[in-house]
Amino acid sequence: MLQKTLRAFIIVALTCGAVAHAQSKADSVFARARQLVASGNGAAGRVLVDSVIAATTPDTPEYGDALYWRASLATTSADAERDYRRIVVEYPLSTHSGDALLQLAQLEVARGDRGAAATHLDRFLLENPQHPERARAGLLLVRLLFEQNEIPHGCSVLRRTLNDVPDSAVETRNQLQYYSPRCAAADANPASQLPLPAAGDTSRARRDATPSKAAARYTLQVAAFTKRTDADALVKRLKARDIDARVVGKSKPFRVRIGRYETRADAAAAAKQLKARKIVATVTDIGSDDK
Repeated sequence: MLQKTLRAFIIVALTCGAVAHAQSKADSVFARARQLVASGNGAAGRVLVDSVIAATTPDTPEYGDALYWRASLATTSADAERDYRRIVVEYPLSTHSGDALLQLAQLEVARGDRGAAATHLDRFLLENPQHPERARAGLLLVRLLFEQNEIPHGCSVLRRTLNDVPDSAVETRNQLQYYSPRCAAADANPASQLPLPAAGDTSRARRDATPSKAAARYTLQVAAFTKRTDADALVKRLKARDIDARVVGKSKPFRVRIGRYETRADAAAAAKQLKARKIVATVTDIGSDDK
């Protein structure tokens, strides 16, 4: 019995060691790729990252990590965004899923899509309680929400972020406290706060979800699973709440999606309504497997 236990322990140790070695090797390749790009040899750096992607199993978190490095070294923002979206939708267990959400938010801010950026920042704060960039993400989200006049939501994020930011971060706290008077005014005059959509109001989402499959370009993804049974279980729970969800994919990851929309703005509006019902959804393109 003791020999069997010892043998099992050795096998586990060797397996963990092999995984750690493989990850360390990949990290060194990514570091070398960054050096090449920084020195002006971007093509060689991207070839290195592509070699890691080709050698990595697609349905593993490590594949998501490789996609992140490819995105960070991409020559165009469109190429980078495509990989960042794949990470947050298909590889939520990647060590860089939070970083990908932040990068997506930055890209959306740059093109003026405040609503989509706020959705990604909300998800980032929800899913990454220990991330070192929480304070910066919270500050950006507060600014976006106040710019959109979403005062109650903005004040809620402001209070949470102030609790997260240490007293030593004086500049960040000063920038956050700039918005505090507006929260005080809103607290003193609740009627001035803009109401959120009613929890049961799905009329807009249903109207937006009715275009033909050929016309629809965007959808909302709420989760991805390695097991079909887990995806089916979530769809069943969503349908019990009168939300028309579906499973996409014939092999893992099995993605749970809601709705079909002609424009990103329509999808973002529907995601906002779902958020009021405590359902976090990400706007994503409709792929060939979801037609």
